[in-house]
Amino acid sequence: MDQSPAVSDDPGVALASDEPAFEPAVAIAESEEMAQRELYLSLQLLANRAQRLTQASAATIAVGEGEQSVCRASAGPIAAEVGTELRAYPTLIQKSIETQQIVCCNDMGTLAHPNGMLYSALGIKSMMVMPLIRDQQTVAMFELLADRTQAFHDHDGAVLERLSEMVLTALERADAARRAQEEITVKRREARAETENETERQFSADSQASDENQTAAPSLLAIDKVATCQACGFPVSDGRTFCLDCEEARHSRENSESTPAFLSQLAREESHTWFESNFYTLATVLMVLLTLLILILKFR
Repeated sequence: MDQSPAVSDDPGVALASDEPAFEPAVAIAESEEMAQRELYLSLQLLANRAQRLTQASAATIAVGEGEQSVCRASAGPIAAEVGTELRAYPTLIQKSIETQQIVCCNDMGTLAHPNGMLYSALGIKSMMVMPLIRDQQTVAMFELLADRTQAFHDHDGAVLERLSEMVLTALERADAARRAQEEITVKRREARAETENETERQFSADSQASDENQTAAPSLLAIDKVATCQACGFPVSDGRTFCLDCEEARHSRENSESTPAFLSQLAREESHTWFESNFYTLATVLMVLLTLLILILKFR
């Protein structure tokens, strides 16, 4: 049996069903997701640049989320995976956060990772970490790793300082976008509540107006009894049969019909042009001139 959906014969219904409804919550969620995606792409570009400029084996950018710093961008074969914690030695990270300075160790020696494995066994022999500070709070961490000793120097720290400014800018833009979306959400909720209240007030006003109309029915019947003009139907006051315009037109028509015949003839005569009035005089003068011209030509 064919289970295809029925199509409505009403074109308005068909158009309404084809057009998806706008959902503010969905639009806001999509906007927030896009902002986060742009942030992570920016961080990834900065991590790639840090690895290339410092010739590190790995570069990682971790963002503070609660009490942990979670990797959000990494470059290099020995870098931490996105979504995990930093691979740097915890003591170095703690010292860097406490001093709010870059801390470097160019010979990991026998230091062990929290999972119990030696850093040298993991291919990590040098590391540099830098905290990213905003409002006296550590909001992110920069981490460089190398598979050789004595890998990092002062110029590598200068590179991290320059790139850290770009990281902070990207984080600030993401926070601003999130705050803007929250404000938009609040304003839309307020607007929706105001619209609902206005609808309720309008409904109450319409109901009250309907009651008043039912009460005023006798007065409407009285209005129907108002006299109207016999010519055009325009309402007139009691005792009148024509409105002012129709009565004036009627008087004008009567006056024009009662005009004497000799006045009409006089008006027609006055409408003649000067040429029509002096036609015979002009013809006589022209005949005299022609006669004189013939006589002059004859006796030359």
